[in-house]
Amino acid sequence: MKGKPARWIESWIRFGFLMKGFVYILLGILAVQAALTYRQQAQDTQGVLRAIAHQPLGNLLLIIVAVGLAGYSFGRLIQAVLYPESDGKSLKHWVKRAGCGMSSLAYGALAYSAVEIIQGVKEESEQTQFWTAKVLSWPFGQWLVGGVGIGVLGIGITFFYRTLKADFRQRLKLGTMNTQQRTVVVAIGRAGYLARGIIFAIIGGYAMQAAHAFDADKVRSSEGALVTIKQQPYGPGLLSLVAVGLIAYGVHMGLQARYRQIELP
Repeated sequence: MKGKPARWIESWIRFGFLMKGFVYILLGILAVQAALTYRQQAQDTQGVLRAIAHQPLGNLLLIIVAVGLAGYSFGRLIQAVLYPESDGKSLKHWVKRAGCGMSSLAYGALAYSAVEIIQGVKEESEQTQFWTAKVLSWPFGQWLVGGVGIGVLGIGITFFYRTLKADFRQRLKLGTMNTQQRTVVVAIGRAGYLARGIIFAIIGGYAMQAAHAFDADKVRSSEGALVTIKQQPYGPGLLSLVAVGLIAYGVHMGLQARYRQIELP
């Protein structure tokens, strides 16, 4: 893929990183507000989209966000199908491709949710519990939910690993930065992945509990994970730290939009 089409697609993917960062910065800001306000509930990414819709020119903003998230989803799909950034055929290679595919589906669904909100489609309450209950009713559904829980927990552990190793540096054009800038960029990325790792670990743990107890009410979304953090001893302080981490992750996505090395096949 060469020439103007490639440049256009690369720009769209970079815009997707920027919009993903925008969503996570808002998610972190709302989490900070929830930590500092006794009665305010934490939000998940769906809640962020609904909050955007309630702002002046909210539908226009949602259209922009939806287009960006679709671009991010498309970029992850390219990685999943073709994986141009790696020539390896190891198990690690295929696990990365599977992760890219899951990410593509997740953010494609989020972009679709933004479109639904624009169209005024009513959101079903407690969606996570609804679908978990549905899966639990299937043959071997308990094993499926448990497997998903283990997978989500595994994603959380992967984020902890990325926090320690800062392997995201390999895909950033760090050579264009000075030493101080590189240090700040890596610190921001580590804080972001740590926050996401904590949330995914909590979600995975709840999903495993739901499977073990055969009780869909035990499963939690990212919103539930943030609520769980707030309910702990020193919860508001802990939630504030995680919220700052989510904002850092949003900033990290913005830096990815600017400095990421994007290879198209």
